[in-house]
Amino acid sequence: MVMSEQPSTMPQETEENSLSSEMLESLAAIRKKQEDVLENTINKTLLALAPEEPMTVSEWAAEYRYMGKNETSRPGLWRNELVPYLVDIMDSLNSDSVEQITFLKPTQVGGTECGINILGYIIAQAPCRVMYVLPNKDAMEDFSQDRLQKVLISNECFKGKYAAGNSKNAMLRYAGGFCKFGSAQSPTDLASWSVPVIVLDEIDKFPKMSGKEASPLKLAEERTKNWAGKKKMFFWSTPTLKTGHIFKLYESADVRYEYRVPCPFCGEMQPLAWKYVKFDAHQPATVVEHNAYYECCHCHEHITDKDKPDMLLGGRWFPLNECDGQPRSVAYGLNSLYSPWVTFGKMAAEFVRSKNDPLLLMNFVNSWLGEPWESKSAVMDADIVIQHKTDCPMYVVPEWCQLLTGGVDVQKGYMYWKIDCWGPGTTCQTLAYGKALNWDELEQIMDTTWKGEDGVTQYQVCIYGIDTGYRTEEVYDYCWRHQGVAFPVKGSSTQMAAYLRPSNIEPKMPGRMPLQLWIVNTDQYKNEIAQRLENPIGRGSWMLNRDCSLEFAEQITAEHRIIDDKGHEHWVKKTSAKQNHLLDCSVYAFAMADLVNMRALQDVIIDSTPAVQPEPEQQAGEMVIPEPQFEI
Repeated sequence: MVMSEQPSTMPQETEENSLSSEMLESLAAIRKKQEDVLENTINKTLLALAPEEPMTVSEWAAEYRYMGKNETSRPGLWRNELVPYLVDIMDSLNSDSVEQITFLKPTQVGGTECGINILGYIIAQAPCRVMYVLPNKDAMEDFSQDRLQKVLISNECFKGKYAAGNSKNAMLRYAGGFCKFGSAQSPTDLASWSVPVIVLDEIDKFPKMSGKEASPLKLAEERTKNWAGKKKMFFWSTPTLKTGHIFKLYESADVRYEYRVPCPFCGEMQPLAWKYVKFDAHQPATVVEHNAYYECCHCHEHITDKDKPDMLLGGRWFPLNECDGQPRSVAYGLNSLYSPWVTFGKMAAEFVRSKNDPLLLMNFVNSWLGEPWESKSAVMDADIVIQHKTDCPMYVVPEWCQLLTGGVDVQKGYMYWKIDCWGPGTTCQTLAYGKALNWDELEQIMDTTWKGEDGVTQYQVCIYGIDTGYRTEEVYDYCWRHQGVAFPVKGSSTQMAAYLRPSNIEPKMPGRMPLQLWIVNTDQYKNEIAQRLENPIGRGSWMLNRDCSLEFAEQITAEHRIIDDKGHEHWVKKTSAKQNHLLDCSVYAFAMADLVNMRALQDVIIDSTPAVQPEPEQQAGEMVIPEPQFEI
């Protein structure tokens, strides 16, 4: 049987199967490519959404903080290796356990920039509420406007985060938080804000009390009490006295740290201490600046400024005390020897310029050594004062004198008076003192011409201050009649920063011009008198003439400095003292010397050539110097 031929379907089926396989492979490839693209997109999205790798403040500063030419002499990114001692202080913000950080600092070590880096890190990396407190409104606005805001505007990392258009000097806003600036003098600035981070800058310039409120430090601390486990409180300042805010915080910290550096010769770790800066203090400052060096306390090798950068880089913080458990408060202390911008010679020269002037020396101790000033002036002793007699007699002006001033303490029926000689370096010596029974007698005394040691040169009081505590209208009348020479003065009843402050007094008599009353910071002048009594006789000292009595010294030392129950330091009369009028006279004479810019007096070359004696007729009418009518 013959079978008819049927069309074969096998080739067709094979071709179809072949096409299907190719299509499937193509589709699979397309699908795989799509999946890869999708996976890549997802990964990129997840990476973009993922939190950034945690950074410390110092790491952030090194990567993002750009410093312009207006901020530093070396523009560019922040360099931790230049100021390595700031790394741990900055990174304390990133510590989970530490809540309070105290920085006892001198000037010129980068303290302000350290604060800016902390604020910058918060804004860029960990936004939250911040309060930044400064001593007063002016300091607050200067820091906000001239320092911080310029940094936020000039650094790219803050774009899209810092809301410049929605900010004011006292309130900087940024994504996720704000920085509220406050003045320590305004209790309202320190209230009504709850913040996890607070920075208190230059706290030794803060008032001990803020109006009727508690201490500004306590008020500020209250702002963080709702942030347990998250709060950070930064306190830093140049110190003033041991009773100041910063030193008390430093002393009370759980752990205090000291920065030690390796010697480039022996490798031993040691702090940079002032006592190891070697120089001849009797040489001029200009010579000392180029000859000073640092001596290793271990191997005694001479260390120079070129060694310091590597020493700093190799340094680290060492704890000075032990703490049981986890410390909640830490404190760091430095002096200007650590500064990369201060040479050993520069610091030595500053000391030479300051050592004979108590005010300058106090500034050196505070601002350069980063130490509180510890004055021995809390108590003045009459026996010590009497040892400051010179060989110059009463009523004779010493040859170094360039200026005479007077001070008058008015009592009910008489007036104590005192005249002082002033020379370069705030050098002072008592010329005369006594008691006037009436205004005419006082006028005669203050108009007296006094002779110098050469017997020829003549001097007169150029200015004197009269206390207005008693017989106020009489004092005003006398000063109005002797305008330009006699000035009414009044001791300040409250703490004041300045030495002197003017106040206009409207006259009660018609036709008279207003009179200027000078408010005197009596506590500060008494501090300075006591400090200058610590200096040896000579330039920069506060001295007596050879005829000053023990009774005089007892009046000068009739007060001592105390700290009252509100934490205020001031001078009060000793319970054993009889009278302190001549101390008040000394204060007013000192204040008047400042009023005529006594501190600007310069040394003069004294000609040793014998003076030409005047003709006999020129000596006619020689004035008899009145004997002082002094009674204790």
